Amino acid sequence: MISLPIQHIPVPMFLLNKDNEIIEFTPSVTKSFPPVQNFLDLVDEDSQEKVKRALEGKEEVQIEVNMRTFSNPVALFDFHFKPEAYHSLHAVFCYPIHEHMTSVQSTLQQFRSMLMQDSSQVNQDFSVRETDVETAKKMQLVDLQRHFREMKTNVLTIQDLLSIIRSDVIEAGKGEYIELVSTHLFDIQDVINQELKCLRQKNKVH
Repeated sequence: MISLPIQHIPVPMFLLNKDNEIIEFTPSVTKSFPPVQNFLDLVDEDSQEKVKRALEGKEEVQIEVNMRTFSNPVALFDFHFKPEAYHSLHAVFCYPIHEHMTSVQSTLQQFRSMLMQDSSQVNQDFSVRETDVETAKKMQLVDLQRHFREMKTNVLTIQDLLSIIRSDVIEAGKGEYIELVSTHLFDIQDVINQELKCLRQKNKVH
């Protein structure tokens, strides 16, 4: 299953519905292929049958096919079909097999590496500057502060609601539940206040 936004995928990829109509495609597609509605219109006659069989199946398929490029000559492509790989749409990757294939493979390898590496490795690979790391840390601290302030507001809202229904709950003979909930809310409020204090101190340091 592909989860990366389609505009971030650096290789030619088509998204097809069950009728092989092109629903969406990656930006690099426009550099190689002419605009068509049905994917099969890009496939040369000699490769039509095997591509149709692949698209009708429910398994991943990787074959070499002849396709019509933007300038109209037929070129050999590595065709890789992944059924229902992108929000129920079929994904078709088309890698050109020619002298520029090396650079495409290099781009693809970088793309795969980005998906497999954790954030710290990605930061090292792309040589993120120290100043950028510090900025990211500050933004993270600000975001945490905002999150805890929202939690504090929610706790105060619940406390206000409890005060409104307190007399009714006590009359119903369940006053101990109100006290128990109130105690837990005060404990949560103390934790939030401590976290906010620590975050403010860290922000001053940074």
